[in-house]
Parts: sequence; C-alpha cells; structure tokens
Amino acid sequence: MTRDDEVAETTDELEVAIAGVAGLGLDELHVAVTIGPRGGDLEEISTVMAAVSHREPIRWETRGTYNDWVVALATDAAGTPYAVTADGALRVGVGDDARRHALPTRGGLADLWLAGTDDLLVCGPGVLGRVRLGRGRIAVEMIDDDGPGDAGAIAGPGPGQVAGAIAVGTRGALWRYDGADWAAHETSAHEALIGVTWHRDGRAYVAGAEGGIYAWDGHALTELARRADGAWTSIASWRDHVYLAGGRAGVWRLDGDRVVEVKALPVTRVRAVADHLYAWGGALLARYDGTGWWGGPLHLP
Repeated sequence: MTRDDEVAETTDELEVAIAGVAGLGLDELHVAVTIGPRGGDLEEISTVMAAVSHREPIRWETRGTYNDWVVALATDAAGTPYAVTADGALRVGVGDDARRHALPTRGGLADLWLAGTDDLLVCGPGVLGRVRLGRGRIAVEMIDDDGPGDAGAIAGPGPGQVAGAIAVGTRGALWRYDGADWAAHETSAHEALIGVTWHRDGRAYVAGAEGGIYAWDGHALTELARRADGAWTSIASWRDHVYLAGGRAGVWRLDGDRVVEVKALPVTRVRAVADHLYAWGGALLARYDGTGWWGGPLHLP
C-alpha cells in the first residue's frame, strides 16, 4: 500500500471487495475481504480474514478463510473479531479458535453492533435480535419483524449500553431497543435509511440512500441536511464531526445544515478506528488523521 489514491483493479475472473474494517489500533486491525467469481453465484463467495498493520511498511497476514459472505465486522476490547454473514451466521474469532453460530433468521443478516464482549445486537431483513455468548453457551433473542421496512444498520449509544440502541432500514423505518424489547417508530423519512452512528452530542445520526442526513434524539428523527446530487452509502462519527461516504464519489463532512467534501475517493464505507477515519471501497483502503490521507489497494498474498 502506498500514500496515494490509486484504485485497486480486480482480475477478469475474481471480484475482490473489502467487507469490513475493525480493530483497536493501527497495528491491530482486522479486515474482512470477500472474494467471488465475477458475475458468479453468490453462494460461491468466500471471505478472507486478515490482520493488517496500517503503518509503513504495511503488513498483511491472512488469519483464515471462511466459506461465508461476511457483510459486517466488529472487534471487542480484546481485539477479537465478530462478523455476521449474508446467510444469517455469527462468527467469533478467527483461525483455529473461531466459532460459528447459525442464527434463526429468515433472510440473513445485514449488520451487528457489539455492546461488549459476548453481548451484541444484530439485524437483517425481517429480523432484530440480541445475542449473548458465554462459556459453552449462547443465548439468542430474535424477533421476526414484518414492518414498516427491513432493517439494514444498527448501533447503540455507547460501550455496554444496549438500551436506546436503534436500527434503521428501508422505507424510512426505525426501531428502538429498550434493553428487552424492540419498538418501531414512524419517521418522516421517505427513503431507505442505510447507516447509523452515535455522536458525542448524545444523538444518533442517520444517512439516507437518497441524500438525506437525519438526527435521532431518542424521540423523533429530524432531517438536518440533504445532498441533492447523490446518495449516501455510509456514515461515521469521528472526533467533532459526522462523516459520510457518497457512493464512490468521495468522503464528506456534515457542517450544520450542509455537507462539505473532504476528499474525492472511490469509497463506499467510512468508520472511525483508533482516532483515525478509515474509508474503503472495492479493494481500496485509506485512512485520514485530520491532516492527510494514506492508503491504496490491498493485495491478497
């Protein structure tokens, strides 16, 4: 990887894409990379889990390969990776110590939020749930939800805080978790809600697939700003601001009732890790420290 904005190209036979980035620091990152035949069957997709040191020189170490399509990734306070898959499985750890739990879902999973070690919330099409793991046991509380939309993103207000967590999804849908039950809330959003992040001001910020940016104060969802010329694909809270990925059109920052472009990059996801802002799309992984960007394409060994 180099200090540039080079876009990684996949081969004619394979499609390579970063599915998730999570970790404790620049030397303690986990990256989930999905690999599948270009235009092939989704069942043929596999995921390589790797440890990456994002310092110069960049080090990449494959830790394991899953015959799963990982769609979201998180790490706990010890750096253990947790991942959910498109077919509804939860994976904990990597390598010889990895565990796989098939969860009772109708349409797979889309996202997870790790409240603490072995306590997490998950969501997917038609399902919301909480999973608690212990030594030799697993407690799963899943509910089937038929509306008002399908949940696609989930986040809690802080470490260890499950009460007040929200999930968002299609048709402007929003659900709130009180620590025991999920409740659907009507919103004024007329678009799919694709991402949620909690900010230091105590509010959750939500991105819309048609350019809307919203704030949730625990009672109502209020539109703050709108990008008229494109969609959002991800949202993250970092330092004093909220950042968004604009569907391979760049990284943006919310500034009051408007958004300003931070960097033109072909990325689709943003996430804060170890006081850096990470952005990725395809095989490109970049990080921002507030003054400059570093990154480039990940090359599988």
